Amino acid sequence: MSKINLERSLIRFACVALSVAPASFADAPGPSTPAKGWVQSDCWQIHPLSTFGGSFSVAAGLNDAGQIIGNAATEPRILDPADPPVTLVLPFFSAPNGGVLTQIITDGYFGGRPLAINDAGQTVGVSTIGRSFPVSFVTDSGNGDSRNTLAYSEAVDINNTGQTLWNIWYPYFRSVIGPNEQPDLYGTDLIDIAIPNFDPYASYIESAALNDSGQVAVNVNIAGRFQEPTLAYRWSVAEGAVALAPDATSSRAIDINNAGQVVGIATYQGVTRAFVTRRYSTALVMLGRQGDNNEPAAINNWGQVVGTHTIDGVTHAYATVPLNVAGTIDLDTLTEVTRDGWSNLRPAGINDRGQIAGTGTLGGFDMAFLLTPQSILAWLPDQNGQHATCYRWNR
Repeated sequence: MSKINLERSLIRFACVALSVAPASFADAPGPSTPAKGWVQSDCWQIHPLSTFGGSFSVAAGLNDAGQIIGNAATEPRILDPADPPVTLVLPFFSAPNGGVLTQIITDGYFGGRPLAINDAGQTVGVSTIGRSFPVSFVTDSGNGDSRNTLAYSEAVDINNTGQTLWNIWYPYFRSVIGPNEQPDLYGTDLIDIAIPNFDPYASYIESAALNDSGQVAVNVNIAGRFQEPTLAYRWSVAEGAVALAPDATSSRAIDINNAGQVVGIATYQGVTRAFVTRRYSTALVMLGRQGDNNEPAAINNWGQVVGTHTIDGVTHAYATVPLNVAGTIDLDTLTEVTRDGWSNLRPAGINDRGQIAGTGTLGGFDMAFLLTPQSILAWLPDQNGQHATCYRWNR
């Protein structure tokens, strides 16, 4: 794609994702000749989430409204007069754009972990009944009260069409999709992810992600339970199981978008590379460079991938440019990030507005963050890979 076509595509992306009118860019001056009234501005804004009174929080994902899920620490609390105070780490979802946190109330003594949130604000995850009995849960939109769904399971993902994706561990390993409410475990509510030559009593299957079309990314080991290597598949009722990177020694799927693009990692002759499939295809595009320890974390519907990779022996967070996975933004070196004292960013998700949720180090503690692009120019690094310069109209 030429640079001109890329810029036109990015402007269309901005109009939808950032809700900015194209005319505002048509009159904007180039970075080298700013007209009167145009002043240099931040390209990004990084926003730390709050906690429940403790010193740290961790993000697990977000939706298109910028609602973030994760876990946050409380202040030390006395649970038993005979014991010293303890800090709890409780599950949460935030208000839009990383706002106020709402605790997800579960039956678990240890709270639990939210694993996904859809655009309606419904969350799913895994908790316990009491101290040990594992159970998955779901919440309604805007409500922190959870309902248990399946025992001996975890709810891995939830889409926008009323489906949840689970891992079930007992009496044998299953990856299933079904309605968000508590389904009939042995009835017709659940659809098993069927993989050729998979023996659930001798092998291991791991659900990775679910899209709005009912396509599922899963990882399978047909050689032995919990043993490497795993093999990545994309599955749906219509196409069945399709192996990704079938010529690799091993592969692992991480996330899937609504175009059926799966992002993951694959190992070839001892070298592990990150990959993303093309839209509506299983052809692979390699991310980053060989040996850069690229660990993708998520993909949005524009094909943007976020994750971490190694540069000169140091781990950096990255995001790929919309519609161009070869172009990347180094998030750890953004002026707005370093200026506010952040380091060691670990992205967890990216939504269709280009907002990135993750966890970084701030003041010596892990803290969940929301990183929001303030301009379409935020996604246009120069030819040398340096961060863009953004402008705003000075009224």
